[in-house]
Order: sequence, then structure tokens, then C-alpha cells
Amino acid sequence: MKPLKALKGYIRDLSNLELHILLTFEDEVIVARCLDFSVSSHGNTEGDALASLADSLKNYLNYALEKEAFNEIIDPDEDQFWKIYQKLELQNETIKFQEIAKTLKKRYIKEIAYA
Repeated sequence: MKPLKALKGYIRDLSNLELHILLTFEDEVIVARCLDFSVSSHGNTEGDALASLADSLKNYLNYALEKEAFNEIIDPDEDQFWKIYQKLELQNETIKFQEIAKTLKKRYIKEIAYA
């Protein structure tokens, strides 16, 4: 298994529900996993894998809603996948920070705002 990307997704009209998506390369295909529900799918390209995962998630969640079993479907994936996701996410944040640092070298900081 070769880790590729850590992505975040959401469900339309439920944008406050963040989905954690891990892309890996396994057995000559790209695997897309939604770590929040232990649902996965695959495809020949990232786009195919993500589209297939979206279909699988829709079916999974709609079935749970039909059966009024929404509380039972929350099934986080194995720790190993979460660790890979977190490592990739940290790498992404480090790259973003390095790009920001390059920009800061060229500018004078005038103001800092707090959230």
C-alpha cells in the first residue's frame, strides 16, 4: 500500500460534517477510503476512485436513514489508516507553511489578527 493523499470532504447540505478521505495505491488501483465510516472503493484514477466512493457513501448513508440506524453506522476505520492520514495531512500543512514562509520573507508584517 502506497499512501497518496489525505483529503477532506463533506455531504451537501451537511457541510459541518467533515469526512476524512484517504487515497492509497494498492494492487494496481487507487483506493479511496472514508475513514469516518469504514467505507472504501477503488478506481483506475483518483477521480474514478472518489466518484465510486461517493456512490458507495450515498448508498451506505441512505440505507442507514431508511432503516433509522444512523447511530449504528458510525464506524471509524482502523488506526493504521488514521495514522497514515494524519501523517499525510501534516506533510500537506508543512508544505503550505513553507510556501507562506517564502512569501513572508518578501513582505513586512504590518498587523496580526486573532480569531
